[in-house]
Amino acid sequence: MNQKLIHASHIYILLILFSGFMVHVLSLPILLSTAKRDAWLCALASAVPITLWFLFIFYIYKKINQQDLLSFLNHAYSKWVSIIFSIMFGAHFFIIALITLKFTIYWSNANYTFDVPNYVVVSLFALICYYSSAKGLRAICTIAMLILPIVVLFGLLVGVGNIPNKDYEQLFPVFENGYIDFFKGLGYACSGLVEVSFILFLTSNVKGKLKMKWLILTGIILAGLSFGPLVGAITEFGSVEAEKMRNPAYEEWRLLTIGLHVTRLDFLSIFQWLSGAFIRISLSLYIAAKGFSLNTEHKWVLPMLYVLLIIAASIHWDSVSFIYFLKNFYFPINLIFQISLLLLVFLLIKLKGVSHEK
Repeated sequence: MNQKLIHASHIYILLILFSGFMVHVLSLPILLSTAKRDAWLCALASAVPITLWFLFIFYIYKKINQQDLLSFLNHAYSKWVSIIFSIMFGAHFFIIALITLKFTIYWSNANYTFDVPNYVVVSLFALICYYSSAKGLRAICTIAMLILPIVVLFGLLVGVGNIPNKDYEQLFPVFENGYIDFFKGLGYACSGLVEVSFILFLTSNVKGKLKMKWLILTGIILAGLSFGPLVGAITEFGSVEAEKMRNPAYEEWRLLTIGLHVTRLDFLSIFQWLSGAFIRISLSLYIAAKGFSLNTEHKWVLPMLYVLLIIAASIHWDSVSFIYFLKNFYFPINLIFQISLLLLVFLLIKLKGVSHEK
């Protein structure tokens, strides 16, 4: 469990794919419906809090001497403290995987799996993710390294290819409805970005040390992954239409053409979407299994989590109430949970008086 399996560069790649799915897919409809035309400003402004958040995470990383967070708590405090935190974080990462899979199913049903039963799509995709999780962290990172260049290439294609369809005057005027919606939108943007704290659960497996400058650069890239499709949606569809869309990043693919004869390139977005969802689910349940195993080897934990995931994702839940749940419960609770738990960890570190090696 404590073998050095991956390099620091793998962490930056995982950050882009894991958290990129959140800021590029899940949070976009929430941001547009909340901040409307000012949503792009929320994404731009989120670069400041994500930088501060990475500074805070890096501070904790240095204080726990490159251990992962659960190992540190297990060694520094009583067994019950470790168990409580392990179960809380395990449940948190299980919910992340469930939300990701559920949203992916809604999208696939709306676009290309109309006649396929939900449980078939859920089971097949979950089995693929299970294979990756079971193979371990190194396998997840290797796959992430292979698919990231293709995901980036497709992103550049849709961003640059749709320039003729963009009207940048649609971005203005700003603060048309005051500042309240902007700050609400900024909160939703930050809720998606605070998930980068997952790296604290992987640091014991990293060869070498994480660098602050690369973490900050990754944070800016993540803010850009939210900023780009928000600007694209507003400039291509207008703020009124964009806020009605459930998957604005996907809808931008429908406008893309190459010349006069090559159209309907939105099939390329399937690779983008499933790549992000695959890494996010595989890694989430890998960490969740690590938490629920309570620092021991229990091979039944991971398959049990995937069985629960398949059952939970197959339960009927209409998409309208699901989006309502995300906006009014999941995103606010996620933000409060992440900040509160890491502040509590920070307090525990201070009380223990742990100092990092120089």
